[in-house]
Parts: sequence; C-alpha cells; structure tokens
Amino acid sequence: MSYKLDTQIQTATVYLDSTNCISREPFYKYQLATPIKCPTACRLLISVIGVSLPNVIMNITEHNNKLSFQILTSSGTSVLIYTITFPPGIYSAWSFRDYINGQTVAPANAVQCVYDEKQFKFSFVSTNRFQVFNNESKPTTCGALIGAAKDINNEFIYPIVYSSSPAYTVYMPSTVNFIPTPYVFVKINGISLSNINSRGDINDTLLRFPVNCEYGQMIQYRPTETNRYLVNKNNINEFNLRLEDIHNNPLAIPPGVELQVILKVEFIFPPEQLSYEVGTISHFFKENPITEAEPDDDDDEVEGL
Repeated sequence: MSYKLDTQIQTATVYLDSTNCISREPFYKYQLATPIKCPTACRLLISVIGVSLPNVIMNITEHNNKLSFQILTSSGTSVLIYTITFPPGIYSAWSFRDYINGQTVAPANAVQCVYDEKQFKFSFVSTNRFQVFNNESKPTTCGALIGAAKDINNEFIYPIVYSSSPAYTVYMPSTVNFIPTPYVFVKINGISLSNINSRGDINDTLLRFPVNCEYGQMIQYRPTETNRYLVNKNNINEFNLRLEDIHNNPLAIPPGVELQVILKVEFIFPPEQLSYEVGTISHFFKENPITEAEPDDDDDEVEGL
C-alpha cells in the first residue's frame, strides 16, 4: 500500500548493526539511546531498505542431520536399525559421502555411499539387504538433502528399498540439494504485522531476502519495492530481530556472524477512516434509507366516495 507523506516531520534512518546489539540470543536486541517518538496525531511507517549478511549459513543443522538405515534378512525381517548423526556444518556432496564412508565402527559401517557426479544423485551400497528408514525413534531428517521423493501429500516417501543389482543398492530417486535455504526471513518482535506465509498463518515477517551469492561472500539486498508497515506505537526504544530459514527454524550461522539491517521510519497523518462495508448492499441502504411515502389527500377522498 502506498502512503502519502503529509507531515513535516523528517524521515529517520535506523542503522542496526549486530556488533552494537545488547543481546544475540534468541533475538538480535538493539536498545536505542534516543527513542523514536511519534506525535499522538501521527502514525509511524517502518520499512527495510537494506540487509547485509555473510553467506556462511550451515546446510546441515540439528534439524536435518540424521540418516537411518534398516538392515534386513533374506526374508525381509528387520535385523537392526541404526542412525548416523552428522555434526552441524557446511557440507558438500563429497564431504557428506566421505563422512558416511568414514564410519569404522559397526553397525554404522554397514552401508557405503556413492555419489554420481553426472546425475547429481546419491546411492547407498551394502553387502546386506537394507533400506533407508524413518520413524520417530530412528528418523531420517535429511530427505531433501539426499534426494528422497515426495508423495502427493508433500511427505517424504520411506522406506526407500534396495535393488539387488549389481549389489544391494538403494538408488535415490531425486538429485541432491545442499542449498541451506534459498531465502532468509527477518522477523521482528513487539510490532504487529499481518503478513501471511504459505500455510496461511499470520506471522511477524518483516522481510524475506534471497541468498544471492556464493559461500563466503556477502549477501547484499536492497528491495526493489519497499513494503511500509503502519505501526500502532508512538514510542519505540528497542528492536528485536531474528533470522529464520524457509522451514521456520532459526538460521544456522556461526555465533560471531554480524548482521546489518537498515530501517526507514516515516511519519504520516492517519489515513481517512472508511467503512469496511463500502460497496455492500447493507452500506448502500444505510446511506440511502427508504422513507415511507405520506398518504395523498386525494386518494383519501376517492376512498370516501
């Protein structure tokens, strides 16, 4: 929505640098020595005009670092189920493969990983019958990363069973995906927003920006179209920001990574209040009431005859 800047109050720019925040967990908390004040007759507009963040986002976190295998007998009966847990960090397809193949203690060394660099797909090989497995106690949380398929309900399909040629091999149906998150969400506490996510939930997302550079480079984002938010506050003395990935999990970045967010604060007079019923039949009749016509004297005389 566009707003007309109809006050004479100067626009303020707030430069939020995490090197100056007073707390980093669970939010980047910024305490303002000079509060932002708005006259009672006016309203505040807040928008984000720039974000900077180093691209050192971990693609394996505590939320997607488990891979489970089920060893089977010749009749298909389960012998055992074991889970490999990867330390959080930044992995490539090759380092992920090497971590699995580097397991030397049974049963974690029962399955080996192969990476097809031409098709960008994983396969898993063993001398035993086996399958990629998932349940609550022995989960596989890295389905998107290793290339598991999804059903019509958008759920990963498990188990992924073996093929007996040339050995007992599980071929992953989809390509690997080691992108940690294509977008980062900047969320703000203490200010009511009405943004809606793909699930239809109203949340406190202030901005979504893309991860638009390679690992080790600096993400620089300036929105081409600025979204302004009308704030129902006359005094702001702190900002609380947090970063999340596309799964609404806290963004997995090292604790010393610095975030810069530039906010613009503008002032307007309250917009003209219009009825929400404008355009409806009920509003039309409220504005144009029907009055009963007074009886005509001539009609009374005719009835008397």
